[in-house]
Amino acid sequence: SDNGEKIIIPDRSVIRIIKDMGDTVKVKALSIPEELTIPKSKITSYPNIKKGFRKVIAIDLQNQNFMVFEKVNNEWQVISYVYSKTGIDSQLGFETPKGFFTIPTVKYVMAYNDENGQKQGSARFAIRFSGGGYIHGTPINEQEEVNREFFMRQKEFTLGTTTGTRKCVRTTEGNAKFLFDWLVKNPNKSSNEQHPTEDAYVIVF
Repeated sequence: SDNGEKIIIPDRSVIRIIKDMGDTVKVKALSIPEELTIPKSKITSYPNIKKGFRKVIAIDLQNQNFMVFEKVNNEWQVISYVYSKTGIDSQLGFETPKGFFTIPTVKYVMAYNDENGQKQGSARFAIRFSGGGYIHGTPINEQEEVNREFFMRQKEFTLGTTTGTRKCVRTTEGNAKFLFDWLVKNPNKSSNEQHPTEDAYVIVF
């Protein structure tokens, strides 16, 4: 910042460029009150932010839920309201960051590792919004796959109660698929990674 304080802007935060200074730019992130100077190499125009966007996911950390909004006939409508579980600072992860974020990619399956870097399990229908932070269906460890439905019910029962993920925002697998289909209208079935059909944003508060 102008007074020399170092402030971290979470990855994929929506920013406005105030001044171009060559190798650096002065920016204003929607979630941070200070104007900040950052290397130009740290910013991207993808997804390009345009007027007229129609889709927003708003995540309420305090109440462990989130709402999905879509603009229809020039009016914002709530099309989904569900319980969730968000991140907690731990040896393996972080709190879910607050802010305004773009959605660059979504995945059919997102794998995750244990503390030793070995594959531990996976979650389906993952929507990336900040760094390693995704909105995704309830994750299942590899050893739980043999009784998937039982473990899924046990884990989904805890949604809406308290934090507990590594940074991500967890929802039911059914709701995660609804969001995936809402964001990606013509998926490439031969690729795990997809791109939203139109601009969509995530607000975490």
